[in-house]
Amino acid sequence: MSPTLKFTIAAALACLAAACTGSLFKTQLPVTQTYQLGALQPQASGVAALDVLLLVARPIVAPGLDTDHIALVHPGRRLDYYAGGTWGAPTPEVIQNVVVASLQNSGRLRGVQRDLANFRPDFVLQLDVRAFQAEYADGGAPHVRVDLIATIGRLNERRSVLSFAAVSDEPAAANTMTEVTAAFDRALQAATGTLLAQVIDYVGREGSAREARPPETTPPSQ
Repeated sequence: MSPTLKFTIAAALACLAAACTGSLFKTQLPVTQTYQLGALQPQASGVAALDVLLLVARPIVAPGLDTDHIALVHPGRRLDYYAGGTWGAPTPEVIQNVVVASLQNSGRLRGVQRDLANFRPDFVLQLDVRAFQAEYADGGAPHVRVDLIATIGRLNERRSVLSFAAVSDEPAAANTMTEVTAAFDRALQAATGTLLAQVIDYVGREGSAREARPPETTPPSQ
């Protein structure tokens, strides 16, 4: 092979490589951003904290939601994910973190934890996440739907004592990642507000009822 032919082939390969590289790295792919959701902020209540330690277990999520991808649902119930953004952690951990931090910020409970590693809790809160997605209709911006089923029970009794729903639906102001994730933030905070009110009310009533019961006595042995 002549030197001229070798040079021509090398130049052609270099141009081809540059073209391929350019088409890949000039990037028509969207830049992925990572988003976080905020907890409810502390509010002065003037009420003493209940002497209760609560465990918030890792939520159970519907199929397709155990991921850090931000879920959306097209008409016809077709599940998909946004290409331009992810959560900072898988969805169950995102929700668990917001609920734990919100309960801690409320100042209404002696302690709130997310696992059994530290102390033995009085109550366990389990969340079943039925929906945590942006839902599209015929066009335009979506609505964000958060649907939580909460079950609370005593760890030592291993049975549920209360179950209720915390549901929220928030419209996104525009069909952009910034506005969609802002709608997720509002929807999760609204559902968490319902959750906190129910949990604190029940735990308070349960604690008062237990204090009002007479102490158990052991009959004398024969």
